Amino acid sequence: MTGKTINIAFTSDDWRGVALSNFSLSPFRLDGVALASVEGFIQGIKFPPAHPARGRAFESWAWEAKQCGQGADKRWAYWGETRIEFGSPGHHRLVERALRARFAQNEGLRGVLRATRGCDIVHQTGEGPEPERTSLPAALFCRILSDIRDMPAAPDLAERIIEQTTDALIYADRTGRIVRWNQAAGRLFGFSGDEALGASLDLIIPEHLRAAHWAGYDAALASGRMKLEGRPTLTRGVKKDGGKCYVEMTFALVKDETGAAIGSVAMARDVTARVEAERARRAGAQ
Repeated sequence: MTGKTINIAFTSDDWRGVALSNFSLSPFRLDGVALASVEGFIQGIKFPPAHPARGRAFESWAWEAKQCGQGADKRWAYWGETRIEFGSPGHHRLVERALRARFAQNEGLRGVLRATRGCDIVHQTGEGPEPERTSLPAALFCRILSDIRDMPAAPDLAERIIEQTTDALIYADRTGRIVRWNQAAGRLFGFSGDEALGASLDLIIPEHLRAAHWAGYDAALASGRMKLEGRPTLTRGVKKDGGKCYVEMTFALVKDETGAAIGSVAMARDVTARVEAERARRAGAQ
């Protein structure tokens, strides 16, 4: 960081801080429930579902919402079928979910938050120490906003997830040509991305299994249905050095916006050691 701080309190002297300080004027939805503001949500969940103040709070914002919450006993928070201790970590996680939903559904707020990049976010109201038990501690509020701001863009995040997952991920198009090959796939089968991308899936399928594989693959792409979809399946794979391995694979079809199948993705892990250990155990038991 640059050392510059932005105070996200209503007393802030920075327009970004003022814009981010207030939970007002930001309608959003959480778990299918329409809410006028996060402040209204915070105040409303202090009341049981049947309490009239709950609905009023959910439809309110800013100080009006705060006034709705004045009569709550602040022992519990209520959401869905759950009663959560007020001020507990579970309560804080629920409020965090609401806050994240609010930003996810409001591009204007995300724009303001992006404008704080390079700055430390603080929350200092000048009203003295905050209560020991509160719906959203100031430090947590600042951390959540910083996390949302600094989260990689969706395409970048998806790429990091694909590359950093420990299971091999292989995506092939309708023709069976490898289009996506992550680092774990390279470690499992020994082929680099340059070697695998553009190659046929035959690259990792033992020769005696290829006919059955392609019959099932073509049928799945044509029908848009896969018998083994989502079911871990034990099969054999072949490595770059020619060695065979047992792999547990989970398959799924990938479809376009019209619902047409455009390829198949597989997640794979090497289970050779497990299979051989099970065989040795069975042999020893005979």
